[in-house]
Amino acid sequence: MKPTASRSSRPGNIFDAFVKKMFGQVLVFVDFLTNYANPHFVEEIETGKICPAPTHYLGKEGDERIADLVFQCPVKHGDGNLMAVIVFEHQGGSLKRIPRKLHKYISAIWDAEEKEGRKILSAPYFIVLRTAKKPHRGKYPRMSDSTPKDRNGKPLGNVPEIDYDVIDLPALDFQRLTGSPTLRLALGILKKMVEGKEEEFADALLPLQQIAGEERQIELTKELLQFVAKVFAAHHKRLDAATVKKSLKPIFREKEALMLTTIFDEKFLEGRVEGRVEGQAEMIIRILTHRLKTPSKILQSRIRAVSDPRKMNDLGDLAIDCVSLEEFSKALD
Repeated sequence: MKPTASRSSRPGNIFDAFVKKMFGQVLVFVDFLTNYANPHFVEEIETGKICPAPTHYLGKEGDERIADLVFQCPVKHGDGNLMAVIVFEHQGGSLKRIPRKLHKYISAIWDAEEKEGRKILSAPYFIVLRTAKKPHRGKYPRMSDSTPKDRNGKPLGNVPEIDYDVIDLPALDFQRLTGSPTLRLALGILKKMVEGKEEEFADALLPLQQIAGEERQIELTKELLQFVAKVFAAHHKRLDAATVKKSLKPIFREKEALMLTTIFDEKFLEGRVEGRVEGQAEMIIRILTHRLKTPSKILQSRIRAVSDPRKMNDLGDLAIDCVSLEEFSKALD
């Protein structure tokens, strides 16, 4: 029997967390709207005054009806706001439940605004960020799809419809993503996490080169790789350290080994920077265990017996690149 992923480690939950982490930043959200939303909508709002919607619009204590990102967008002319909602659809990539979800969302927002005594309610703008392995085919679902039809196939009753836009991530050309480096990085990594094409992470990470400041580059890389590693773990797969190292090399130029501490252990960083061969030895054992299998007690003892910092550094690189414990063991002879 295969082990089941915990609720918090299921792929859908991890993707949700990633979207909220990246697109929950106001600047990234505004950048996303500017590049992917309906131009007419963007022209009518004060993008410099966009802010997250009040928390009580989203519900409290786990009973919220809105689980996606909601931002208030003040209009340029007159009073009131447009309420922009990014609806993230990952589970199976199906849009069938979207129409009913949107009805619940706008109802919850209007209820909250009425309780505040607002005379002008916010106009909704929904943009669905769809992730799946294949592009959506056919028309986008409507509320009338789920209601009775007359003899001619037309919907019966006065069916209320809510329009929405869809950003279909699998349909986007990976090489033509637009927006700031951070936005392109977020979309590219999200696309690669869904598709599971580990060998293409190098391309997804390239926008990092355009982000100013090495500290910010490192911070973003750590966050992104942590999410990617969790997605692979949820699918009972391992993110190969050698592939990650190769992907990071064009960006960090000889510092890529330090970035692997994101996936493995901070002790590896301490060992390489401060020359603590003891910490490096334990980290090498952990990398070998993670990539291949647990080294024998004899091999572990031999690794711990290495005292030359330079040789230990070489062994650290070999632990990432080798294809078998036998290959690694021969390098110790």
